[in-house]
Amino acid sequence: MNEINLRLIRREELDEAIRLERRCYSPEAAATLEGFQFRFDHYHPFFWTAWMGNRLVGITNGIRTTESSCGDEMKGDQADEREGRNFCVLTVAVDENQRRQGIGAKLLRKLIEHCEATDIEKVILMCEEHLIPFYEAEQFELKGVSASTHGGITWHEMSRELHKLKHLTE
Repeated sequence: MNEINLRLIRREELDEAIRLERRCYSPEAAATLEGFQFRFDHYHPFFWTAWMGNRLVGITNGIRTTESSCGDEMKGDQADEREGRNFCVLTVAVDENQRRQGIGAKLLRKLIEHCEATDIEKVILMCEEHLIPFYEAEQFELKGVSASTHGGITWHEMSRELHKLKHLTE
């Protein structure tokens, strides 16, 4: 595998990022360019990209919230709360030809690392059933089937608590 470079997205790369999003998600489930622009404007430190040379091969992003799950309202109207203590992952997308090489996991870890460096307490997300093992491997806990019907998909809610103190004297 060629070397992967992770970095924050640049404004001029949003069009390329939305094209990748649309290749990875159905038209009903994919984010809009306006959604990506909102996430860039409000949550740029949480909008990570993966590059192979000059080719975009992966993205991850989302929004802060006070909600404990990622509902449909976060997908469209961007019902964010900039001081929210939870972070809702809205996109983890990897180019079809680059999947199963650890790129999605690297992006997710970078996003979580940034969440841990802030005052975020929990990372939440919705995923399709076949992705549950991927997120479980990244320490997410399955909460159950989501009430969301976004894109006509059956979503599963998952979350990962951050900043848990472990017993120092055992």
